[in-house]
Amino acid sequence: MKRPTLVAAVLSIACIVGANTFATAAPVPKTIIEDPLGDANFVNDQGTGDGSNGDVTAADAGTVSDLTEVTLSNDAKNLYLMILTEAAPPATTGIGYRVRFNPDDAGDHCILVEAFFPGANNVLTGPKAHLIDSCAGGDPLPLEILGTQISIPRKSNAAFGKGAVLKSPQAQSFLYSGDYPTGMAGPTADTTKVGTDYKIVDKKK
Repeated sequence: MKRPTLVAAVLSIACIVGANTFATAAPVPKTIIEDPLGDANFVNDQGTGDGSNGDVTAADAGTVSDLTEVTLSNDAKNLYLMILTEAAPPATTGIGYRVRFNPDDAGDHCILVEAFFPGANNVLTGPKAHLIDSCAGGDPLPLEILGTQISIPRKSNAAFGKGAVLKSPQAQSFLYSGDYPTGMAGPTADTTKVGTDYKIVDKKK
């Protein structure tokens, strides 16, 4: 009569250990950009998008285009970029998002992660995302996107290596029209100030 009880206890412990292992293994997101509500107005510093004046709150024109936060996390294989907005996409109008980084001290913001969502002004049937390295050149690399979380393989770029620092993150939202990837990105609805650097650290096993 004791054997079933023993088996049940072992299974319970295994479940607890498995759950704890999963929770420990999950990367913890770090907020790298914060932006106030009510500033998706097409009039911030959209002329340059340099992040020097990204929180003007007058004349808000959108919710899906209104950036509020960007988080980043990583594990051994991927970076996980989450873009948060006042309201989740898609919108009636096609919307795109861009998060860009400096891979070093050059200040070129040449590492770009872009996401595009369907709307009346484009022909997309679902979200698309890609990685662009405008310093190294080459074609955009398609990325996996679920909601507004984008998975970026670390092996896709040397900027994502162990101990690397992604500097001066800055984000923009924009209207997206036409087809993908040849459509038009613009005008820009919201742009953020430059956020906090992110260092890629691998957990010790």
